[in-house]
Amino acid sequence: MPKSLPLSALLLAGLSIMTPACSKESGGNAAPSGNQGAQAAQDWSALKDFSSIEAVGPDDVAVTIGNGFAVKAEGDPNAIEKLEIKVENGRLKIGRKSQWTGSSDRGATVRVTMPSIAAVTLTGSGDFDLDRAEGKALDLSLTGSGDMEIGAVRLGSLKADITGSGSIEIAGTADEGKLSLTGSGDIDGEKLKLGKADASLMGSGDIDFASDGAVAINIMGPGNVTVKGKAQCRTNGIGPGEARCAP
Repeated sequence: MPKSLPLSALLLAGLSIMTPACSKESGGNAAPSGNQGAQAAQDWSALKDFSSIEAVGPDDVAVTIGNGFAVKAEGDPNAIEKLEIKVENGRLKIGRKSQWTGSSDRGATVRVTMPSIAAVTLTGSGDFDLDRAEGKALDLSLTGSGDMEIGAVRLGSLKADITGSGSIEIAGTADEGKLSLTGSGDIDGEKLKLGKADASLMGSGDIDFASDGAVAINIMGPGNVTVKGKAQCRTNGIGPGEARCAP
């Protein structure tokens, strides 16, 4: 009859069989998770030579006027993974990849540095912040529920157009301005002064700014247009909304 192996020998044999498999699964060279790999693959360092921005979707955009170009993102890794950012015809386009169909993530903030900016188009629920702007002209277009906050501007011409419930808050000066609002959003220019202006309002939102020049106002709906300063206002309107021009 063969001799029985001691219990200690059996235990050592079992450990020698298990050890390679365990070390293979839990070693220090494990592949990164899907989110980490996707986030690392998002490299926008080569994006440059753009003077306007188009943002679509739920993500926020923050722009700083400075030297050179830079594009970075922070926030939910799942949201960063879905971002698609590219430059076409001098425009930085920010959005989600075409296969994205929902908003289960917590969103991202795209931070952009650029020497100057001439136009911004914002569509969706994301917000847009700009620290300052100088130059001949700035064109702002907002569609949806997102908001724009524009810091100190010094411009020859300003154009701001809103369709929807989003609002624009803007400060600074411009020689002339064209402000258009359709919907329930507001154009808050309490700290904005325009040389001459054209303000058009259709809906329940309000428009506010200051001017000492000629101002043409068109109102359809319950919204109000308020102009502070010594403006020479010419008003045309249908509906309960009011044009208020006073020092």
